[in-house]
Amino acid sequence: MKSMLRKLWSVCLDEIIGFYLLHRFFYYKKRSLIISDAGKETPGLLSGELLSFFSPVPGPASLEYQSNLEPASQAIFPAAEVKDFQFPSPVQTGFPGNDLVKGRHWKSTVSLPAGNSDSRFTVVAIDGIVQLGVRSFNRLAKRLTPYGIDVIMLDSPFNYRRTPPGYRPGQLIAGGNLDHQLLVARQGVLDLWSLILHLQSEGHQVGLMGISHGAWLTLTASLLIEQLQFVMAITPPVDLFRILEEGGTVVNAIRRGIRESDLSEEQLEQICQPLRIPQWKPKLPGSAIHLHVADYDRFVPSFRIEALAGQWNTKLVHHPLGHIEATTGPKVVAQVAEEILHFWKIPTDSIAASTASNTY
Repeated sequence: MKSMLRKLWSVCLDEIIGFYLLHRFFYYKKRSLIISDAGKETPGLLSGELLSFFSPVPGPASLEYQSNLEPASQAIFPAAEVKDFQFPSPVQTGFPGNDLVKGRHWKSTVSLPAGNSDSRFTVVAIDGIVQLGVRSFNRLAKRLTPYGIDVIMLDSPFNYRRTPPGYRPGQLIAGGNLDHQLLVARQGVLDLWSLILHLQSEGHQVGLMGISHGAWLTLTASLLIEQLQFVMAITPPVDLFRILEEGGTVVNAIRRGIRESDLSEEQLEQICQPLRIPQWKPKLPGSAIHLHVADYDRFVPSFRIEALAGQWNTKLVHHPLGHIEATTGPKVVAQVAEEILHFWKIPTDSIAASTASNTY
């Protein structure tokens, strides 16, 4: 009975929040779809080939750091220096605020324990399709920075601080025709790739953590980028073609744009191949990929995540939660933080443990 009530609560929460997001964010002010001709202007966008779709390979980002955050925020992280940064996106969409990539860096002020590499350990994290704040990444940084691990949050395209005026976060990720949606997906991965190349050139060992849509971005990065340490993916939509049929309420926003196309299902499936993670192989071993699935997820098909775990031989972690609980609550992020510490073999009984905390 308890498990049945747990499932009922999770399912109802997902359905209610999904309806709210659809109408208060994706259909905000009933804006017209962005109609883009990016397929004509961007070689490879409609190729259906992974490397062509994500070419050319971007150069390392040139980060421009802003001044430190206000003292009240800085005081929350005694083991870190917290700064925002920005850099030009390698992809131009015509929205200036979106085409300037933004992020936040929790730079640890603690030295790594003896016996670890001299290079910095850095986690790059990306949130889901509607990002309204930094709470999940505050939690992650609160746990990891006392052990010498940096945390970097990257704002995905048309999300959070990259939202154009007059729109809501995430609205324009799905608020366009097929060409626009493909261009946004390409931009998100190339932005991440450019940041990772910068960090690697500075001697950082880089691992990735993504939540929902951000998890799709990080898993896609694992198909393209060399020398990543790991990917921790929370409820990733692993097949962005199949999700058109299998996804929950929020996917209606994506379907709206796709319906503008006069392509057949076969043509659409071919064009969407670069967005379908199971069609490709990662650059790192399955043991370095952890997939977290919410058993009662009404947004993302859980069975697709389970199938990918079997295909790639990854670690699969089940949570008796819905999508909203898994992606916005503290439980899953806290577990991922522990997995990161374990992966990098950081001794948590070190002196730094006195400043570590699981809560924020």
